[in-house]
Amino acid sequence: MLTKRFTYILWIAWRQLIAPKNKNLSFMTKISVLGVAIGVATLVIVLSVMGGLENNLRHKMFRGMPHLEVFSAKTLMGFSLDEVPFYSLSKQPEVTRVEPFIQADVVMKQEENLAPVTLFGLDQELGGEPWGFREHFIEGSFDKISEPILRPKAVQAENEEELASLPGIILGESLAVRLAARYGDVINILNPQMSMSNILGGGSAASLFQVRGSFYTGLPKYDAKYALVLLPHARKFMPDYDAYLDEENYVTGLAINIKDPEKVEEFSGKLGKELGLKVRTWKDANKSLIFALKLEKYTMGAILFLIVLVAAFSISGTLMMSVYYKRSQISILRSLGLDEKGILWLHLAHGFTIGTIGSLLGLFLGLSFCAFLASDLPSLWLPSMLQSYLYLVPIKFLSTEYLAIGLSAVFLSLLAALYPAFVASRQASTEGLRYL
Repeated sequence: MLTKRFTYILWIAWRQLIAPKNKNLSFMTKISVLGVAIGVATLVIVLSVMGGLENNLRHKMFRGMPHLEVFSAKTLMGFSLDEVPFYSLSKQPEVTRVEPFIQADVVMKQEENLAPVTLFGLDQELGGEPWGFREHFIEGSFDKISEPILRPKAVQAENEEELASLPGIILGESLAVRLAARYGDVINILNPQMSMSNILGGGSAASLFQVRGSFYTGLPKYDAKYALVLLPHARKFMPDYDAYLDEENYVTGLAINIKDPEKVEEFSGKLGKELGLKVRTWKDANKSLIFALKLEKYTMGAILFLIVLVAAFSISGTLMMSVYYKRSQISILRSLGLDEKGILWLHLAHGFTIGTIGSLLGLFLGLSFCAFLASDLPSLWLPSMLQSYLYLVPIKFLSTEYLAIGLSAVFLSLLAALYPAFVASRQASTEGLRYL
């Protein structure tokens, strides 16, 4: 009985929505549906683009840095690999890669050219995979950094044996251009932090290296500032260096990649307690950027949600017009036995129908446009100038957000219909009969 009654109410609401006998009311209803659809479609498109942008930036973050970096919590110099469970750490199920590294700030000199550089020491067998160096070599490779560059006998210099004994170095492409250093050139590295006691302890105030390669990652931080050498050579440029650091296998830190980067905070907390070291995650390193992205996404969503809110007010106005123009029909229904709750449900069903149709139409339009941007269809008929811009728009489909947008639009439509429905239900059964 209840189902039949509710179906009857929905049928009457649908007749009110079409409103064939009142063109003004029908036009206002269509405008309300269109307003909800435009608001929902705009929200879907903007949130999809913002999600795609955030996804692209996260991918670039992962490409340019490890998921975690472990440093000493006591000194800036670093720690000994013998003090941490380095080999057991790499066998943990969550971990995909562990690499030790050394960082030192130095000055490089090539003839008259000077440049401040971050000297980056890596293990030759591991090769700096967490930073993406191995896949981006232009000349040479880290596997062959210890091998001297062999030249034909006709062009060999007198100091060829001396050059062959020099340690190798690999420069970022922008850094190599800045220093005017080519493949096979010899460059001088100066250590500005070196004191007399460090020199007496075996440290290097200045050392010669041979350029045995270059890399290009597309990240200015690395291409313009970083130079790669082997761990033992980089260790001599550490602050307060002496032979003890070589004996104890000292490093600046460990770089760790895990299977699920989004769960990095949980893993870092457990790792920090076990090792007693300072752990910095990719989220910590990019905290301000991640916060700015989230703030922009939610602020944009909140502002655009006002479109749906405005559409909800138009629904309220449309239903108030419906109550005014259909006073006689409401009176007839009341005379036939439909109670106040029935009238209330009738107008709520009207608002629900507008919200549902508008939400479904908006979701269809928004998702269709997102699918269009994500496909190759723009290349078929759009001008080449517009194609280049559209291909720069990243799209990420967010099913949970779409469901929340659709349900929110329907809820606001019901909320907007509440007051007109209450007004209609309070109308006396004889009030509208005089308008017949």
